[in-house]
Amino acid sequence: MRGYFDHNATSPLRPEARRAWRAASEAPAGNPSSLHAEGRAARATIEDARAHVASLTHAPAKDVVFTSGGSEGVAAAIRGVCDRADPDRRKIVVSAIEHSAVLETARNLHGAGFETVEIAARADGRVDLDRFLAALDKRVAIAALQAANNETGVIQPVEVVGTHCATRGIAFFVDAVQAAGKMPVDRDRWLADLIAISGHKLGGPQGTGALVVRDGIPMSPLIAGGAQERRRRGGTEAVAAIAGFGAACEAATKELANEAIRLEKLRAHLERSLRSISRDVIVHGESAPRLPNTVCASFPGISGETLVIALDLAGFSASTGSACASGAVEPSHVIRAMGLGEAAARSAVRFSLGWSTTGGDVDRLLAALPDLLARARMSG
Repeated sequence: MRGYFDHNATSPLRPEARRAWRAASEAPAGNPSSLHAEGRAARATIEDARAHVASLTHAPAKDVVFTSGGSEGVAAAIRGVCDRADPDRRKIVVSAIEHSAVLETARNLHGAGFETVEIAARADGRVDLDRFLAALDKRVAIAALQAANNETGVIQPVEVVGTHCATRGIAFFVDAVQAAGKMPVDRDRWLADLIAISGHKLGGPQGTGALVVRDGIPMSPLIAGGAQERRRRGGTEAVAAIAGFGAACEAATKELANEAIRLEKLRAHLERSLRSISRDVIVHGESAPRLPNTVCASFPGISGETLVIALDLAGFSASTGSACASGAVEPSHVIRAMGLGEAAARSAVRFSLGWSTTGGDVDRLLAALPDLLARARMSG
């Protein structure tokens, strides 16, 4: 049996999500925009799921827009707001440790006359807050700060940034793709205008997600041409997938507090044991608040890619960082943005736990690691 330690890349489908997806798939076909009985049934399935997403994010159901996932939510938020921004607001402020979907979307707007300001992080993995706030001037159309980093798990000061954006008339976008289901997501407490989440990061189907849009935020739809999602996202909704997404959100909401405690204990056990196995191991972000499920560690003298391959051959799934960049030759932009250097970035490996992870999984990983590390050092 393989040990799966890559929940931040994708989390296995929860049983509740599988049952909901299957039930909706086997129901009579109906377009949720149709007025007949089959259409009304499909619409009811979608609205039930929308309520569960709203509960997870502490937002009204009417503000939930279904998307195909995190990357679409990011693009819809940033491009949509910038498309409607005042002519004198042509600046985008983001942290340099954002997911590549945020960074590339912002950079791609340079051709439309927008300037992107990327704020580096401190060595502990938290964004340089003083510099971020100083950049929030009257020329900013939108600011983006992730709730928690996908590689290190470090939780960012979104409440402080949200407060400053609110007082300065700046749209505030929070990428909560990694946070949702692992820590409380609270739209009003964060003073966020837009929040993106993804279904497969919390045990829902791949290809699902949501963008929570505060009522009254001016933005253009990324996908136009239909009245679906209150004209904020055209296209017929994927009813069965959305049903599974909603069920995953419902399960994650119910289990959030207890699951955080359970995963934090497993993470602490993993980190303590890593230090006993490899005295020079560096756990990134350990002095900052972190998600309870994420361990990002560098093993000096070992290629992270080599270790991940060795783990895979031994029956364990881990990652060198963001799944969207796993094929890249360049080292982690997150570790480099923390000022820790290329060597630390190239030797970093991420172990991310989730709803299906057991204590036995962690113990089997720890039993295999000494030999795997020794062999990786010899080959490196």
